[in-house]
Amino acid sequence: MEMLKNIDGKATQKAIEKVLRQYRTYQLTTPEELLPTITPRYTLEMTSFGGSVNSKVENAAIKNVEHYRQAEKFFARFNHGFYKLTKKERQLIIMAFLDEVPKFNYEISNELCISERTFYRIKAQALYKLALALRVEVYEEEVKSS
Repeated sequence: MEMLKNIDGKATQKAIEKVLRQYRTYQLTTPEELLPTITPRYTLEMTSFGGSVNSKVENAAIKNVEHYRQAEKFFARFNHGFYKLTKKERQLIIMAFLDEVPKFNYEISNELCISERTFYRIKAQALYKLALALRVEVYEEEVKSS
């Protein structure tokens, strides 16, 4: 339990919010640069010294596959940590961060029929637990006295 005392609350909150933004990014977007170009190029593709041909379509397909692999791995890890939260904590995280249009704090507290003070307590606790479950917590540097 001693190590939990050394967690930097603000830095940990920033780290978990970054993970939540990454979740939304994977969920909602497919970068255009990963989409292949269909327009033909009427030039000869010269082979490189490695003996391979660099095709924009092939490169885009490879990037797409890698993107989807990373997303699949991320979602599996995220879901494993997310389901360690209580039902109310999961509801709050979804409404505050993961919905297509996230709600304001007062809207969430009204919808969950809890006071704003209770909302902030549950939110902080949920973010803290999720950070620990996903192992993105940030520890304060111990100051060594000489």
